Amino acid sequence: MNKISVYILLILIYLGLSKSFSPSEKRAPYIPNEKIFPSFFFGAPISIVLLDSFQTGFLIKTYFQKYKIVHGFKHPETIIVRTSYSFWEKNKGNLGMSIFRRGEKKNTQSMIAMPPGILYVGDPAYGHWEMQNSGDKEWIFHRAYRHFPAIFSWGDFKATEQFYNTANAYLEHDKPYYGEKNEFGTNGSLSAEKMKLEKEKYEEVRKTDFRERIDRLFHIPSWNN
Repeated sequence: MNKISVYILLILIYLGLSKSFSPSEKRAPYIPNEKIFPSFFFGAPISIVLLDSFQTGFLIKTYFQKYKIVHGFKHPETIIVRTSYSFWEKNKGNLGMSIFRRGEKKNTQSMIAMPPGILYVGDPAYGHWEMQNSGDKEWIFHRAYRHFPAIFSWGDFKATEQFYNTANAYLEHDKPYYGEKNEFGTNGSLSAEKMKLEKEKYEEVRKTDFRERIDRLFHIPSWNN
């Protein structure tokens, strides 16, 4: 077998393994851009948070995004979708951000990237403003929604009235908002550590899956007497 044949064989093996370790394209729905969100995600209130963004394939690449679907009245869900390169590239800086929201009121639907949880801030159904010693008003979630900061990975972040008003001003001008001190987004101070942990967890799952598949591939059954 000459060198060219060996190289071709190695490439085919690599492509086959890469394909088998990626999410099934038949199972992963395809969302080419944000215009699909309103017809794909149902119900209100709902907030879609971009958890991860990755690609698979060697010569032919497939692009994926992982979303956290946060409803107002039930546990969050996660989903992995295929997407276009342009939409994947557009959201490289939006990890941890809410990239689609729909409120219960009319005309409260938005596809502008915003800090996660912004949909529920300022709504008296979910919390209230409380004056602090610093003179700032901070958003306090009602007891039934006190887990929301953890769901949205806020850490020690507190949503102030100024934060809320600035976010609304950006929304009115169709501009993404990453916080008063750029706390949110891929490069945000709050998102960086969270996204690192998410990726480490995902990579560990992939490595485990890889080892299991290799074991099955090269497993030699024992002889029966």
